[in-house]
Amino acid sequence: MEVESQGYGYVVASLGELGGNVPYTSYNAKISFIEENPDIILSFNSAIQRGLDFVNENDSNKIAEIILEFFPDTSLNDLVKVINRYKEQDTWPTTTSFSKESFDHLQEIMIAAGHLDKAVNYKDLIYTVNE
Repeated sequence: MEVESQGYGYVVASLGELGGNVPYTSYNAKISFIEENPDIILSFNSAIQRGLDFVNENDSNKIAEIILEFFPDTSLNDLVKVINRYKEQDTWPTTTSFSKESFDHLQEIMIAAGHLDKAVNYKDLIYTVNE
């Protein structure tokens, strides 16, 4: 953002916009842990959902003011611009669930980057939290 603000460059394309729907926030646990600790799983999922609700229900200024301390080298104005861009692109999902299509897309990215040898079956890895 600083390069753009100083006039040295500009955004040609956004990975968030061009990359498609990618389930970037996920967590994993052994089935035994999930079965033995359903309250922990539900609480963690609820916390992530509250974060999504917050960014989807609040304006960019409010969000920027709250997270500014985590970006010490970024001005409030620049942070607001970035958040506005994310909001305009509909970057943040509204739910913690993600589809088979988005899961497969994530795997395609990981395979192309050399971080995953082959795709795995969606049903073998996805656990649905029942609230």
